Amino acid sequence: MTRDDKTQASVSRAGLRGAYLVSNAGDWIYRFAIPALILRISGSALATAFAYVLEYVPYVIAGLVAGVVADQWNRRRILLTCDLASTAITLVIAGIATLHRVPIAALYGCALLLACVRPFYFPAFQGLLVDTIPESHRAGVNAWIQTVSSVLNMVGPVAGTAIVATAGVPAASLINAMSFACSAMLIYRIAYTRQSAARQDAARAGSAMAGLLGDFTEGLRLLWRNEAIRYGTWLMAAANFAGSVIEANLIFLVVKAENLPKIAFGVIFGVQGLGAVIGAMAAPRLLGRYPAGRLLACGMGGSAVTTLLPALVPHWWMVTACCGMDGIVMSIVAVSWFTERQRLAAPQAIGRIVAVSRAIAYGTIPLGALAGGWLASGADPLRYVFGFAAAVSAAVFFGTVLSPLARISAEPATPR
Repeated sequence: MTRDDKTQASVSRAGLRGAYLVSNAGDWIYRFAIPALILRISGSALATAFAYVLEYVPYVIAGLVAGVVADQWNRRRILLTCDLASTAITLVIAGIATLHRVPIAALYGCALLLACVRPFYFPAFQGLLVDTIPESHRAGVNAWIQTVSSVLNMVGPVAGTAIVATAGVPAASLINAMSFACSAMLIYRIAYTRQSAARQDAARAGSAMAGLLGDFTEGLRLLWRNEAIRYGTWLMAAANFAGSVIEANLIFLVVKAENLPKIAFGVIFGVQGLGAVIGAMAAPRLLGRYPAGRLLACGMGGSAVTTLLPALVPHWWMVTACCGMDGIVMSIVAVSWFTERQRLAAPQAIGRIVAVSRAIAYGTIPLGALAGGWLASGADPLRYVFGFAAAVSAAVFFGTVLSPLARISAEPATPR
């Protein structure tokens, strides 16, 4: 690699890291700004909750198409379009919030538009990362992404609420728009040229929809063809199911079932977030010393143990310690999985593979939340919930050890 190539790779790493940070930080502001404004206008809990529902619907509907778009078109241009569109929409929200009579329908429309933009961002971001970052540096970038996600999940709700409450919805929306605009400028600085054969093939197909459908089907075939990615996708979805059994019902277990103050839930959530940050920071060093397959297997086994202990010793201090340890091991799993998936997937298909994997993973979260809610209604909710999640996590561990995922490091990368 020449000096110019190294300099450009360094600029790309800095640009992607900074863009991910400010763009995702902006997400936390609008997640609270729109519901806060709707609550002030309507006073209805149902109307406010509907704003949160709108945030997740597009991930199921538009998420799969987004992967095809990320593989067909210029990925840097997609990210720029997403950030600029988000900037424009949040500016509209700021303007609407200053009106004497705020139309709720317009706010719902803006919330839906913002929610439709974000699913296109992640597959294009992953594709641009693969195209611009050398393989030797991807573990570090993935660790940064996992660290930022963990920190924002930990402080985002508090910071987002504080900004909206202190500055008001119009000012908070302007801050939000500035974050998206800053992300666009960082992405713009990344030098990137990509000729997409997939787009030309789609044009020859005769219709845009036929091209999208054909590319999506091909993406499914590519995911299915690689055994390590195929098994890994389903095992990660099962791990998400086990995690959502606990996380979606943790506040009920702590506050209602155990009769602890709400601050106890905050402590547990904070310790888990801190563990996730520690795991993300340790992951690149571990990947440099051990095969990714071994780290994935050990991480899944560690998650099963940390989930089982609270079922055996159902006390809040055990729950706190185990949630922190689980945050560490699952961050290592996430960074290892993202890095190996980027290595194995064909660069021209990474968007589709990421989008399909994400859609499958998102699909198991509501099921896990409902299963955990049913178990939490039993006579001994803490033991039932953690015991069931531990059983699922143990099955994921054995599935990892016995599947090609444990040997993912030995799999050859798909040629460009």
